Amino acid sequence: GFRKVVHIEQGGLVKPDRDDTEFQHPFFLRGQERLLENIKRKVTSVSSLKGEEVRVRQDSVARLLADMQAMRGKQDSLDSRLLAMK
Repeated sequence: GFRKVVHIEQGGLVKPDRDDTEFQHPFFLRGQERLLENIKRKVTSVSSLKGEEVRVRQDSVARLLADMQAMRGKQDSLDSRLLAMK
C-alpha cells in the first residue's frame, strides 16, 4: 500500500537530480506504532496464476509422455511386423 510521492516541482515527468525517492502509507505515521499492524504485503493473483500455469504445463508434459510411449509401442509393433514380412 505504499505509494511513491511525486513532488509538484518534479511533475512526475523529469527525473530528479538526486535520488530522494519518498514513499507514503496512510498507516505509517510517526509515533503511531499501533497502526503498523495494519500494513500488510499485498497478495497478487499473479503468483496463483503461475502455480496454475505450472500445473497445466505438468499435465501437458504428462500427456505428451503418455502419447510418446503409445507411439513407441505402435512403432515397435510395426517394426516387428515389417521384419516378419521381410
